[in-house]
Order: sequence, then C-alpha cells, then structure tokens
Amino acid sequence: MNSDETSGENVNIFDLSTKNSIFREIAILIYLSQRRAAEREIEVTTTQLANYFSISQQTASRCLQELDKKEIVNWKSTPKGSLVQLTSTGISILEQLRFELEKALHPDLSFITLRGKIVTGTGQGKYYISRPDYLSSFKSKLGFTPFHGTLNVRINVEDKSGLDLIRGSWPTIITGFEGEEREFGDVLCYPLEVINLDAKAAGIKPTRTHHGENILEIISNVCIRDKMKLKDGDEITIKFSLEQEETGKK
Repeated sequence: MNSDETSGENVNIFDLSTKNSIFREIAILIYLSQRRAAEREIEVTTTQLANYFSISQQTASRCLQELDKKEIVNWKSTPKGSLVQLTSTGISILEQLRFELEKALHPDLSFITLRGKIVTGTGQGKYYISRPDYLSSFKSKLGFTPFHGTLNVRINVEDKSGLDLIRGSWPTIITGFEGEEREFGDVLCYPLEVINLDAKAAGIKPTRTHHGENILEIISNVCIRDKMKLKDGDEITIKFSLEQEETGKK
C-alpha cells in the first residue's frame, strides 16, 4: 500500500487505545453527553468507559480527572462509581464543535434563518441591560448602545436546531462584573439581522438566565416592539450571517 492509499484510511475518533489520541477528551465528552450528562448528573464507572473505549480503567480514570481539572466536567468519585455532569464549558465545547462541523460539511451555507413568535418576558432584561457597565461594553464591542430592554422570541420548533448552531458560534463576550452587592455574569452576544427592522440588533445569552432554551433574547438600539408595531404572538424572522468576523476567537 503506497502513501497515498494510507493517507485515505478511515479514522475512528472513538479509538482511544493510543496515548497520543487527540480525540480522547472530545470522544469522552460526546459519550457522556449522549447519556444526558449535559442535562443532569449521571453515574458512570471507569469500567464502563474502559470497556466502551477499549482502554484500561486507569486511563479512563485519568481522563475523567483531566476533564474535571480543566472544568469541562464536574466529576466526583463514589464507592459505586463516578458522578459526572458537563459544565457550561463542556457544553460550549460541544456546541462550538457542532457549529464548526456544520460549516465544514456545508461550506456554501452563508446564513441561518430563524422564525419565532413574540412573547412577554419577565422584565429582568430591562434591569440588566440598563446597568452602566454592561451598556459601555455593548457600545464598545457591538457598536451600539441598546434600548433598555430585550425582545423575547420563542423560536419555532422546526428552527430550534438553527438556534443551537448560532449559540455554538463564536460570540462577542460582554464580561460580567460585581456591583450593587451582587455579581453580574457574562453575556454572550451574536450580531444578527431582524428582517424588516432598520436598526442594529444582536441575540444575547446571559450565562445566568431563567429563560427556556427555545427563547432568544434580542437587543437593539431601538425598541423593536414599538419600531415594528409588534404584539405578543406576532412572528418575526431573524437572519444570522456565518460570514461575519469571528470576534470571539480574539
């Protein structure tokens, strides 16, 4: 077999028998997520991992310890086995992996379109967005000062996968801060376009949110409800470009 033929061999990302496998941590992360560890704490033994990946129990244990050390998972050893749950970092890694794979497998995909209906929020968006530290960061990183409030959109079920892809892209990060005797978390921002809105806009995902996963909060330099004369139940269309600068990588 010549070099051209060997270079075309299939690669099994779940083959962790080699110490130099660059897929080890990602493969175990995928395995754990498939067993709902992204949603809750699950029980898993090093024997299960060892048998599944054809590695030793010592190697399986070392992998879990390394993932825990990097804060990719929360891992606790018990007499019955290990209790494991993905952290927000671990979930973010999988989301970003999915996003990059989608772009790699579909290089002609230039934008994602979402549709959803307007819903009333809790009112917390207005409070958080209006904090001076957030406002100054929005201005410097997004190029606009947002209206003191968010538009809440319940994304249609058939477009939920598109929303997941957007959240796996490289966000513009508004760094959290401490003030008013409390801690304000980071806010992940995704510049986007609201169809028929002549204004700047961005989807946001606070690291601490009470909204469901199908709710997208949108900020803009205008009050979108008033500008577009929207009411609860009205449907809007959102467009996210895959060709914008990946500021989150910087």
